[in-house]
Amino acid sequence: MDVVPMVKEVGGARGRRACILLAPNQSLSMAGNLWVFISLVAVSLGISVAFALAGAWMVIPFAGLEVLLLAVLFGYVYMEGTRREVIRISDERVVLDTSRGNLERPVYHREFERCSLAVMVRMGSTPTEPASVILTGPEGCLEIGEFLTDAEKAALVEKLGSCGLCARKEQSFRLQDF
Repeated sequence: MDVVPMVKEVGGARGRRACILLAPNQSLSMAGNLWVFISLVAVSLGISVAFALAGAWMVIPFAGLEVLLLAVLFGYVYMEGTRREVIRISDERVVLDTSRGNLERPVYHREFERCSLAVMVRMGSTPTEPASVILTGPEGCLEIGEFLTDAEKAALVEKLGSCGLCARKEQSFRLQDF
């Protein structure tokens, strides 16, 4: 099986410039999702129709609810699998675009001044693996790659470091009331 990396550098890095694509590994295509969904619906409705023919007709509404719940869950999982975060690093700015599905334009767009940008990394249970990666600056704070595993977040921090964006590692964040 061919493993697709979830942290990819697109177009190659050119010194301090880069374009990094973060995307979940979607192991099943839309056609595969539909095939599994239809198979589950056929089994569920087949069993409920058999019970209904045997006199237990009250099974039918619950089978319909089950099919509706399956449709919602399959849709949610598919949309989460189509998330994309694109980090464009130039000499002056760092731009983050987030999208879902097959949308051409981003759902979320955020720009940071490179000179005032800090990359903060909250460390996980082991000293070498980050638990979260956050871009912070006067424009605000934004967690990136929340769907990545700790090892993939470490690869992201390494790629950001190779572009000149050094990370500051924190053991934990504290909440402070103002």
